[in-house]
Amino acid sequence: MTDTDEVADPELQQRLHAMETKLRRLKQTRNSHSDNARSCASQRNAVQSQRKELQSVIDERMAEQKVVREKMNLQRARRDGIQEQIKILIERSKAGRNHHNKAKSKVVQLAETVGDIDRINHRLMTDGSLSLDAENALVKRVKVLEEKRQELLPDVDEEARITVDLEDIEGSIQSLRAEADAAHTSFVEAMNLADEMWTGIKVMFEDRDQLSSEADRHHHAMLEAREQADAVHEQLTSLLSEVNEIRDQLNEQRLEAEKWISDHNESVRKSRTTPDQNKDLAESIAESLLSGGSITLGGSRRKEEELSDRTNPTRKRRSRSGVVRRPRVSK
Repeated sequence: MTDTDEVADPELQQRLHAMETKLRRLKQTRNSHSDNARSCASQRNAVQSQRKELQSVIDERMAEQKVVREKMNLQRARRDGIQEQIKILIERSKAGRNHHNKAKSKVVQLAETVGDIDRINHRLMTDGSLSLDAENALVKRVKVLEEKRQELLPDVDEEARITVDLEDIEGSIQSLRAEADAAHTSFVEAMNLADEMWTGIKVMFEDRDQLSSEADRHHHAMLEAREQADAVHEQLTSLLSEVNEIRDQLNEQRLEAEKWISDHNESVRKSRTTPDQNKDLAESIAESLLSGGSITLGGSRRKEEELSDRTNPTRKRRSRSGVVRRPRVSK
């Protein structure tokens, strides 16, 4: 222990020691919460990475299932269109062409339009008994039907299109029934495949949701650990401010003690300095010699006074005590 430590306030030192101990403990607690937060964040990131990979697989399977469902919907539309056309042909065979005013689907309209175009073209090529006016009328009719056909084509998928021979209604009905059965079979197969694919995708969705819940749990744990670390850090900051204030007070006391000791040592040193160790005296003697003056050494003055007393008996004499004595006068 140094002299400055002895001068410092022991109560402040004890208080500082206790606060520094608490400061170290708070730092350890804060670092522990921070490490826990980083661990939770690392676990969260790992789980989110797994979830991201699983989501990528799910997206791929969903895209594949979408293709299957589009095929399923296409086959269903084709089947429904064929069945509707079958009903129309059956009713036509019973009551003629203009037997009803029901709204027809675009698939049926396209089928009838294509059938009419083929029938008129076949008649124009094979019927030589047509007059010029009748042939021109049929040509104009074909042009109108072609325009209608071009309008319907963009709204009807190629695989959903059907062909109807209006000249052979019974044969067309049988052919359409076979096509409807095939479309229905394709529809059922596509639907079963889509359902089977969804079963696998559903399991992956459950796994994804579980990973999401786990990632959320790690995220909330990280936030809680960060809040705890921040709260401890605030306490640590406040305590550190008080510690710095006490350190400043002790430092001021130490500086004052060092200054007092330094001044005291300097005073003692000056009081113990002999003339031969006095630098200022040596410099003044040197200046006196250089200027041509004389120096009287110690001890020479007494001898000169004795010689003077011998030569001059009337000179006053001094006693050993330093008292001046007068010479005796003879009577």
